[in-house]
Amino acid sequence: MLRRRDVATLVASIHGVTADHVRKVIRGDRENDQILATCRQIIENDNLLLQAVKNIVPFDQVDLQS
Repeated sequence: MLRRRDVATLVASIHGVTADHVRKVIRGDRENDQILATCRQIIENDNLLLQAVKNIVPFDQVDLQS
């Protein structure tokens, strides 16, 4: 099972808040545009990196399950 990194904890360390606070912002319980922008940027960059790796590394999903 593939797991993504804990974006909330990373964003919390960048902004000097708790990961719980970041999760509340993501859920919409709190407002903080800077935290949301950082989350979006990290997730977008992770997705771009993942796509680049998938384009470079040739592997077949069937082979991994054997």
